[in-house]
Amino acid sequence: MKTHYLVLLSVLFLVSCGQQSKNKIEASDAKEAARAEGLKLSVNTSASTIHWTGFKPGGHHVGVLGIKNGELYVEGTTLKSGTFTLDMNAIICEDLKDTKSNQQLVGHLKSADFFDVEKYPEGKFTITGVEELSKGTDSLNLKISGNLELKETSKNISFDATIKKDGDNYIATTAPFSIDRTHWGVNYGSKNIFKDLKDSFINDDIEIRLVIIAN
Repeated sequence: MKTHYLVLLSVLFLVSCGQQSKNKIEASDAKEAARAEGLKLSVNTSASTIHWTGFKPGGHHVGVLGIKNGELYVEGTTLKSGTFTLDMNAIICEDLKDTKSNQQLVGHLKSADFFDVEKYPEGKFTITGVEELSKGTDSLNLKISGNLELKETSKNISFDATIKKDGDNYIATTAPFSIDRTHWGVNYGSKNIFKDLKDSFINDDIEIRLVIIAN
């Protein structure tokens, strides 16, 4: 099966600036995790990923963030609960072809300015609720809510996803959506926090798209 590697948590991710991000969603206080019930599925970490798009004045960057492990619980095609762990050391930039520039960008994202991966090597997403929006002939459209944990901060977010079954695989995909990185303490270059940045700011929003495959 051919897996399309997404654009979003991601993540995680990168910062965007200079262009308007898509489908911004608001974060709220963390909520209680959904009960683990139904058929347990293991997330295929090599086929699943988080794609991010980040914008800056005059350009943008795209890349992926790895998933370390995860599990989902389903009843039929209905998603009930689940969790997956983000590998914050597996931040990859896909658009910079110059090796030195690529390494500098990735190194900066991993530094204490951004995700501080030496101190926080993992992130986590835990489903807190699932609402069925509509049903197709071979898929379900859902609103998924969950706690996103980064740098010791946990916030609840909700986004739309489509889930379908293909043989033994359950495939969940989202359209691009954006979150405000400063809600998780990723403040570097935020003009809403640092008022004297002028044109050297980085947009607070991170644009993410998810593809999660489990079996």
